[in-house]
Amino acid sequence: RMAILRVRKHQFLGLLLLLSTEATSITARSLPALHLSSRALRPHIQPRSRKLLCCLPRDPLTRIEETEGEARIGHGGWFAQNVMQGVAGGPSTYAVMTVYFVQGALGLAALARTYFLKDQLGLSPGEQAALMGVVSLPWVIKPVYGFLTDGLPVFGYRRKPYLILAGLLGSASWASLATVVATPAQAVAASTVASLGVAMSDVVVDSLVVERAREDESASSGALQSLCWTCQSAGGLASAYFSGSLLETMSPQQVFAITAALPLAVALIALQLDEKRVPRLAATSSPLGEFVRLTSSQGALLWQTLRQRQVWLPTLFVFLWHATPSCGDAFFYFLTEDLLIGPEFLGRVQVGTSLASIFGIWVYRTYLQEVPIKETLRWTTVASALLGLSQLLLVTHANRALGIPDTVFTFGDDLVLTVLGQLAFMPLLVLAASLCPPGVEGTLFALLMSTFNAGGIVGRELGAGLTALLGVSSSAAAGGATDFSNLFTLVLLCNLASLLPLLALGFLDEAPTGGAGGAAAAAAASDEPGGGAAG
Repeated sequence: RMAILRVRKHQFLGLLLLLSTEATSITARSLPALHLSSRALRPHIQPRSRKLLCCLPRDPLTRIEETEGEARIGHGGWFAQNVMQGVAGGPSTYAVMTVYFVQGALGLAALARTYFLKDQLGLSPGEQAALMGVVSLPWVIKPVYGFLTDGLPVFGYRRKPYLILAGLLGSASWASLATVVATPAQAVAASTVASLGVAMSDVVVDSLVVERAREDESASSGALQSLCWTCQSAGGLASAYFSGSLLETMSPQQVFAITAALPLAVALIALQLDEKRVPRLAATSSPLGEFVRLTSSQGALLWQTLRQRQVWLPTLFVFLWHATPSCGDAFFYFLTEDLLIGPEFLGRVQVGTSLASIFGIWVYRTYLQEVPIKETLRWTTVASALLGLSQLLLVTHANRALGIPDTVFTFGDDLVLTVLGQLAFMPLLVLAASLCPPGVEGTLFALLMSTFNAGGIVGRELGAGLTALLGVSSSAAAGGATDFSNLFTLVLLCNLASLLPLLALGFLDEAPTGGAGGAAAAAAASDEPGGGAAG
């Protein structure tokens, strides 16, 4: 009795996706959703008969023929169980997979937009940080999209029209960046609309995940959530390297043009959704009236929940934890202008940090799930601040005196800080899930994640103000280049400020203990990490 699985070199990507799936039964989506599951996700084969049929090694495309307790596994069966996670295919499943893949792949334009704002529009580090905070605003109002898609059908459909609209908005935004955008105001407007499209599609696809899990047993028990993360990891890893390498041979506008095709795929796949029409309302009712009624009732439940001390105090901590000033934009200018690090290498760094994030999730799931949230947050915050100060070696070029090249130091520093950041973020997601009582799980969880995103915007704007105050900006004395003479002070202040939320760590004493209820709430309601994430 045996099962033969032949793995070849071209299957490496599939194995990598399986690793990311195994690492993310509790995880956070970047650029933006949360799926929590209380059980480990392991591939399995359902038995059907007592007869065992062994596969022939010379046939690489042999299909699965399952048995009771025994199975023959070929390439098709491996794909069905380990890539599709046992979830049956169908229009809804493929739509969900496409949206998550696109969300990961949209990172293709991340570096291009940064270079576009820096080199072609001439923005200083502080200006770029402030404007990118505005671009993130659509992620703060995600509960509004949930109210719209649940309570205001369009032509009798709740999901399909909004998903099509989200795809068209995103595609039009990136197309405009590729063609007509020529001022900072236009760039911010187009980027904000692109964020709106991603945030709206995120809400719609989360609803599809919940509905699919209810209707199809193969999509329950976290299998579909795991499949979502596999697709997003694939999109993120596929785009990470090319986000930098394409800029070596293309202009940012050409990269934007390629990116515009990705949201369009979301709109096209949405046309294939097999969604049932909402029954017609009684003559005395109207769609708008039903929407107002639903919003009012959910709003009353939310307010009743948020008034409880054990909810609003931990929520305040979540906000404060993410609201500390950031120097990321100024540091990017330093890497590209002072250290002369090119986009191709920065693309490699993105690949490394994507893998480091998956590794951090695996470490948390394997070793830290049972550790109290306060303890995890305390030591990860302190460790992140101390290691963040190592950037001062790069700012002063002291790493060169130690014999460490700038690129090696940058790559290693980013990897370690990414792992620590993920270890600190995971308990916050578990905390958010534990705060959600029955009846308002989805809406309250989305509100908590919106609060987290709002904190990120505040932190970015504080960082922008601090950058401008310290004069880390274009200088005539520096020949029009960025003046980095006060970058040391900026990095020092931002890293020390990241320790301030520890003063509010006692707010978590009011939080209810997590558990199955919290995990179930988070499994039903998915959101982005801020940024999405983005986050």
